[in-house]
Amino acid sequence: MSGPPASAASTTREDPEALGDTVVEFHFYPVPSTQIAIWLEREDGTFVRDVFVTQATGKLGIGNRPGIWDFLSSWRAPYGPRRSVLPVWAHRRGKTYPQIVWHDDKAEYQDSLGFHERTSSAETYYCRPLTPGEHDALLQSDAMTCPSPNAFRTDKGRFAQDGATSVYPPRNDLVEVSDRDHQDTAEYAELNELDAITRATPEGQNPTHTILRLREEELDEALVAFIEINLEADQHGAEWTYAREDHYVDPRLDQYGVVWRGQPSVVYEVAFDPQEPGVVSTRKYAGYGSSDGRDGAVNPPDFSIAESGGSGADRLREFEVDDARVRFAVEVRPATEDDDCSEIDSVPRIAAVEATALSYDQVQLDISLPRTMPGSTYISQLTVHHAPSIDELDDEEMEAAPQDDFSVCAPDSEDCGLVLHADGTVSVVIDELWGDFAYQFAISYADNCANHSSLVHARTTTPRQPFQQIDTFCVVSTAAYESSWHDRVTQLRAFRDQVLERFSVGRGLVRSYYAYGPALAEPLQASPHLRALTRAFLDPVVEATQP
Repeated sequence: MSGPPASAASTTREDPEALGDTVVEFHFYPVPSTQIAIWLEREDGTFVRDVFVTQATGKLGIGNRPGIWDFLSSWRAPYGPRRSVLPVWAHRRGKTYPQIVWHDDKAEYQDSLGFHERTSSAETYYCRPLTPGEHDALLQSDAMTCPSPNAFRTDKGRFAQDGATSVYPPRNDLVEVSDRDHQDTAEYAELNELDAITRATPEGQNPTHTILRLREEELDEALVAFIEINLEADQHGAEWTYAREDHYVDPRLDQYGVVWRGQPSVVYEVAFDPQEPGVVSTRKYAGYGSSDGRDGAVNPPDFSIAESGGSGADRLREFEVDDARVRFAVEVRPATEDDDCSEIDSVPRIAAVEATALSYDQVQLDISLPRTMPGSTYISQLTVHHAPSIDELDDEEMEAAPQDDFSVCAPDSEDCGLVLHADGTVSVVIDELWGDFAYQFAISYADNCANHSSLVHARTTTPRQPFQQIDTFCVVSTAAYESSWHDRVTQLRAFRDQVLERFSVGRGLVRSYYAYGPALAEPLQASPHLRALTRAFLDPVVEATQP
């Protein structure tokens, strides 16, 4: 099974001086939109090391962020720690982090999806909460992008003052700390050590694999490889079917959010000898995790978990390895005289990258890769980090940014990802971007021996979204769309926070405004004329609230 990869691959970064000569490949075929972790343990259950984790969990902090754990969800929802996402992996690592809570200390907003503007700063990844209609429309559209990303801000949180901890890391993609953020956010990246093994969620269209080069000390004993996989809203049977009311529904914003709870994570395991060449695999899942993430126990398989249709245990699809049907396979490749991995620990730099905006949400990167590689090694993976930023970001900052991973076809491979042109160039398209943003890209590749190239940077600015959806949380924001009202909106929000929120009648007015605001704002979205009339109506209010 060694040789050219048949599909997308990822590799784990290591210090070459600490590496042995044995390469291990972990093969799996996930359905789309899953969260996944792979790790190694000794046979006695001792945790050895992380191998792979998808970036929403490893980089973007969905397991440890402000809010209530069972808040309703939506596409790129910003709040609510998903502590049940990968609980077996998270607990078995034996590591804890400070629990992240709201920076906003107002007691009346601790259970709300909104109203945190005074402690919120610009957001580079997450979207505002969506209504079920908005969520469904976005998933069915060709262009997946946040509504009004320029206007949305998020509360990045702070450490819990009571010393509470989480088994999940906080987000580590924040490269700037605003004066509205708590000073704790500057420490998030130092606490989260998972950059080296974090990868984009596989597209789920083909089998994929990740490559690991073992350390010398990891070759002495038999190992067990685990893979845990979860999928939002994967419901099945009476035990794992949930309605909106089975989540916490924000009474102030009860029209926002969609159901996300469903069957818990499922786990597969494969025992292998790191000194024994060959493939070991399994078709049967070992069990499933906690439905609320309270512990790392693996519950034995039972009939409550689905095993077909891409649901439950079938989140890892069957595929063929060495004429056998498997769901999770481990291949060990010890060094041999014909294996260059024992001799090569560095690779050439990418020659050049050119970035071109194709549309408001897509950028094409034309990349000139090395035309020759050391020995018989080949390029197996291309990684593109991307971040909206006006300022120039260095390598360390860019490695913390969200990423896309692509396979690269090896020699004589037919069923794979990107195909290198004869001149050594390859083109990729990065999507799900935001319109009218300056983007920086950092590109690297890895070979089949888990060696990584240095980063090469490129920049471009996306054009403005032609028909951008307006944030419907409030009438004022909607009326201000496509106008010069930014300062006036800020003034009105300050009046709300500094005046209305200080007495009970004012707080009641604020709650009523946000309860009925979305319905009032909806007609304004499609009519510049109505928005102009609304601004004219609000002018006296703005004048009256001037400090």
